[in-house]
Amino acid sequence: MRSYCRFAVALLFAMALAGIAVLSHAAPTSVAFLVKLADTLDTRISRPGDKVRAVVISPVSLRGGRLEGTVEEARSGRLRFSFHTLHHAGKTSRVRTQITGVFNSKGHVSRDDLGQVVRIEEGTIVAPGEATAIHEGAEIRLAGELP
Repeated sequence: MRSYCRFAVALLFAMALAGIAVLSHAAPTSVAFLVKLADTLDTRISRPGDKVRAVVISPVSLRGGRLEGTVEEARSGRLRFSFHTLHHAGKTSRVRTQITGVFNSKGHVSRDDLGQVVRIEEGTIVAPGEATAIHEGAEIRLAGELP
């Protein structure tokens, strides 16, 4: 009887550990963000590795949250940045994002703050000119994943 109890306890313990492992590897949740940039980015000044910050406008459940990220590419009319950290309601979470749309700081869709029409290619803002700039206050659409 003792060996049966030990086996049962060991089995329950193993099942509990397996449950914890399954919970910790849950699939990420897809989120569509609209954010307001807190920094100005300009291919003539910004460099890969520079910090970039934004405030979440939507989804409403994350409104007011702060995103932190980095510039990944800034050269000749091409600008790419992504966010990796979300601060919201006293918690910090990892996040992965990719740019899907841009409204310049004056609210014009698919235009940079130099007045150029831009397009998004694989998460990169692409302008026809030698430079592109997105000023503080611009709104950016992002596809994101939260753990």
